[in-house]
Amino acid sequence: MSLIMDCAPKAPVHVSEDLLASSDLARCLPVWLWLMEWSGCADDLLSALPHAKPDIDLTDLRNTLAFLGYPTRMQGLKRGGLDLRCLPAILLPPGKAAAVVYRDESGQVLVFDGATGDVKPCAPEKLRGTLILAADTTIGSPRQNWFSGIARRFQGALPPLLAISGLMAVLGLAVPIFTMAVFDTVVAGYSPETLPMLIVGVAAAVGLEVLFRVIRQRALLRIAERLDRLVPSAVFTQLLSLPTALVERAGTASQVSRLRDFAAIREFLTGSFAVALLDLPFTILVVVLMMVLGGWIALVPVGTAIGFVLLFWISRGSMRLAIDRAARANQAREALAVEALETVRTLKLGGAEERWIDRYTAASAAAAVASARVGTLTGSVLAASQALVTLSGLAAVVMGVLSVLSGAMTAGALIAGMMLIWRVLGPMQTCFLMLSRWEQTQASIRQVDGLMALETERPPPLEARMAPPEQGAIVFHRVTLRYLPQSEPVLAGASFAIQPGQVVAVTGAEGTGKSTLLLLTAGLYRPQGGLVRIDGHDVRSFNPAVLRRSIGWVPQSPGLLYGTIAQNLRLARPSASDVQLRAAAAEAGVLEAIEALPQGFDTRVGDNHSGRLPRSILQRIALASALLREAPILLLDEPVAGLDDACAKAFTDVIASHRGRCTILMATHRPSHIRLADRVLRLRDGQVEEVDQPSPSGPRPTRKPVGAPLANAAFANLSAANSSRVG
Repeated sequence: MSLIMDCAPKAPVHVSEDLLASSDLARCLPVWLWLMEWSGCADDLLSALPHAKPDIDLTDLRNTLAFLGYPTRMQGLKRGGLDLRCLPAILLPPGKAAAVVYRDESGQVLVFDGATGDVKPCAPEKLRGTLILAADTTIGSPRQNWFSGIARRFQGALPPLLAISGLMAVLGLAVPIFTMAVFDTVVAGYSPETLPMLIVGVAAAVGLEVLFRVIRQRALLRIAERLDRLVPSAVFTQLLSLPTALVERAGTASQVSRLRDFAAIREFLTGSFAVALLDLPFTILVVVLMMVLGGWIALVPVGTAIGFVLLFWISRGSMRLAIDRAARANQAREALAVEALETVRTLKLGGAEERWIDRYTAASAAAAVASARVGTLTGSVLAASQALVTLSGLAAVVMGVLSVLSGAMTAGALIAGMMLIWRVLGPMQTCFLMLSRWEQTQASIRQVDGLMALETERPPPLEARMAPPEQGAIVFHRVTLRYLPQSEPVLAGASFAIQPGQVVAVTGAEGTGKSTLLLLTAGLYRPQGGLVRIDGHDVRSFNPAVLRRSIGWVPQSPGLLYGTIAQNLRLARPSASDVQLRAAAAEAGVLEAIEALPQGFDTRVGDNHSGRLPRSILQRIALASALLREAPILLLDEPVAGLDDACAKAFTDVIASHRGRCTILMATHRPSHIRLADRVLRLRDGQVEEVDQPSPSGPRPTRKPVGAPLANAAFANLSAANSSRVG
């Protein structure tokens, strides 16, 4: 019995140019996926592309492939260097359009031209440019040290950076040696004829050092740019892939702080600490030269290094504690600000602004005190390190003067030695000051690693999953759900069965779990006990994205994302044509309202603009989005609560017209909608009760519990009916 998704299509996925602007990269993308035997459809591809951006660039291409389960790497290709085992690959020839290079069944190398769409044979040894290849991935690999894995991608950049730093260290010796030669040879030996030669030599050395410094800085900036591309997008993708309950429980401010953690990591790894760390190994060379020049004066930087180590260990504990307290205080302040901004209308209507301002003032004061404590400790450590550097310089002067007086060292060598001393002490102090922030950076890395190690609801990209549901049968079998481990259960052993095509109304008091029941059906929440089955299969056996494309959803408080109304509607069905958009809008009773807007379906909303639209229009746009999917299940969460009769009639018409065509599960208190239902379920004290439909004369309804035997029987029937399904 095969219940997996269909095999790869026989031809590349076709995407309309209205939805994806025609370009060489856009043409190469579906062809490469087809050659990789990708089993998705046009909706899957369009969902992975950037929102509200019809044309794509190279970064969008690689991000889309990574989202679809094909992370890529780039590799330079010289003439004659093509490894046929790496095919298929996307080729970026210099000055030409992108192409797809692959082999046919006979082994002949073919090139799909992204500019013209033509396919022709080619000689592999003549190809050159940059290849985009599928990266090697291990499905299900542990992610506990995720950031370390990212850092290992930059191992290849370390040897060139160290080589450049070594050359800079050697060239940096030119000025001290020049100074010593001037004092000991030109001045003491009175030989001015050697001065021009020395000046030319030191000028060349300084020029080369500046050049290498610029090259190193640009290399570090490129690493920072790559980190900016890799880490934030991966962290954001992980956040959106986490179970809904986990994301909601953490809160907006906490999630945003996780994104902000990366900024501290990047600054630490690519800023002044990285520069000092690259220079530090070559201080040994400087110390050796100091021993040659001045003997015992070389012990000064060694003693300074020991002093920095002792100072670090002394200040480490108190600094870590202060940083942790400041981080918690700042996070509490930010959470309070985000909560206030999200509920600003409620605060104003409730007249609670003053109390919230007082709370925020108190939180700000606590954060200020904690930050001041960190600043005080940092200032103390900085002062101590500066004093240590100053004392080291004085010690070097004293030892150098004694060596000069004893004849063991020349005056020029003393001056050169002092210049070398300061050249060594500078990176030492920088490393020490940055190490004092190591605890904070390490905590940020642990936060990122912990986030990336969480189990997501998205299955491994290449893992076979159930075909999408088609009938719309829903069974809850002894489902138990708690929002928090210590809280009372919202559902406690709830069991019921809904046949395909039925209209079921869910009623109950506020907070009894009506919306939660719908979220469980959509797979957004996972029960702690029991099973939720659709068409006889556990919802966890479906790819969540595939399952939700088979469910139309109308929330109680809809919102629109940044983009046009058409782009928002196509989030539900990316491949929908303009005709289909208009048909869905007409069925939802919102077509005239949309066409009355300044640009109709091309009216831009989101970014606070959607708040200017009446809620009745937003609600019907959400209904049109749900209808656009033509899904076997339609979930309505209090869709017309507090809205006018015209909006309610639009929903009533849709419910009536879709009866029997799809399963409709709606949380509602509206009598007109309840009368349309085939069955009414009431939630109370975590239990599900079935209520008899009231007659027109309005007798008192009776209730009968929906027990486990009925759900078990329905589940057995549905499983038997679906046992022969083939995806």
